[in-house]
Amino acid sequence: MPTALGRKHMARTSEYLQRAADRVMIQDLLARYAWEVDHGDPKDWAALFTEDGVFEIPAVKVKAEGRAELAEFAADLQRAIPNVHHVQTNFVIELDGDRAWGRCELNEFMARPEAVYPNLQGWYEDDYLYRGGHWRIAHRRVFTAEPKSTVTGKVGEHFQPFHEICKTKWRKA
Repeated sequence: MPTALGRKHMARTSEYLQRAADRVMIQDLLARYAWEVDHGDPKDWAALFTEDGVFEIPAVKVKAEGRAELAEFAADLQRAIPNVHHVQTNFVIELDGDRAWGRCELNEFMARPEAVYPNLQGWYEDDYLYRGGHWRIAHRRVFTAEPKSTVTGKVGEHFQPFHEICKTKWRKA
């Protein structure tokens, strides 16, 4: 029979292992996010969010809410800017039971016949919820280190179709 000290140690170990598992599950969620938006089905990308999940780019007032809108947004993104590759690093995750908050670096590359462009650098700020045995994104906000990088030069040319879609369809006050 474990001693009181042994039980306390086991409880701490169990809590530590659960927190480590939660962090790994959230990082897996974010890896799937990048894979699905770059290569997958927009509906599979949207399923990584909660039913009422939100994707937002505050600087340009772009917002998609709910899985149907999220899937439509991802489809528009894939059509407007093909061959984009999202890379997320430097994960900071704060856990609080079935809720979590996170931040990670974003680097986005665009493959074109003439070159691969490092077209976007910034970060994500996220809220996560644990539902139905899975972590899901409740709210993802995108911030860019240099917002003008997507509207000027060669990268701006490639982003133009996406900017046009956002102006007419996704811009929300």
